[in-house]
Amino acid sequence: MKTGLLKTNALVLLTATVLFAVGCSNSNSSDTVTNTLPVINGTIPGPIIIDPSAPTTPGTSSTTTFYGGSTVTFKPTSLAQMNKYVATHPLNAPTDFKININLASVGSGRYGGSVSISYKDNGYLYNGVFKSGMGTNQSFKGMYDNGTLESNYNYWFNYNNQTVFTGFFEDQYGAITITLVPQSTSSGGNDAEPVAGSKYKGYVYFKNFAVTSAQHSPYRACWFTYMGPYDCRSNVIQTKCGLFPGAEAGYELLGTFSDVVVNDAFNIN
Repeated sequence: MKTGLLKTNALVLLTATVLFAVGCSNSNSSDTVTNTLPVINGTIPGPIIIDPSAPTTPGTSSTTTFYGGSTVTFKPTSLAQMNKYVATHPLNAPTDFKININLASVGSGRYGGSVSISYKDNGYLYNGVFKSGMGTNQSFKGMYDNGTLESNYNYWFNYNNQTVFTGFFEDQYGAITITLVPQSTSSGGNDAEPVAGSKYKGYVYFKNFAVTSAQHSPYRACWFTYMGPYDCRSNVIQTKCGLFPGAEAGYELLGTFSDVVVNDAFNIN
């Protein structure tokens, strides 16, 4: 269900580029079926979960358990915002919100893998898994970003004298961005890498795809899609001129979390 990233003409690309470029000047930052991304040159590490991606039978488990990565409590901004994010079914009284971050290096300082958001509602467990590939974009004549790392925009960088991380992830229904900032002022290492063992707090922004009969290209993630219902780009996340995707990119804050151990979340030995 993904739109293609076809090279049409210079005017279309220029228009898309202008729309994409409004980022930091207008952004808020100053500063069930599982659809996965195709993996051409590698595999996507993900949490092994006791509970399947579809809801479990009521009473079979009390919480979602992840193996791998770093799992912490997730705090949604509101029930209304969670309903907007879920979209496929109404929520009643969800509890036990968790977020699991399980990433690994893909080279050049970039990280791919999965971010999972789980909760329990009406006795069922739900788990949304958002992924970013571990390989490189497949090359085709007439397509942009040939040979680029699938997780090209997921990396640590220095911002306002802090070592921070931002990146894109997607599932069948939409995209999220995560932003990680240190919980202490000393959480910064060399070459824009976090200090081993340091803890981070974070923010999740989401953007649901529009309901459409158009197909999302299996060859490009939404952050490499230049127009249409599956365009999830954000200039702020791509250029690292700020920390959060702005409203002009169609993203909204879903929730926050804290106490992420970077060694676990990024599989740093």
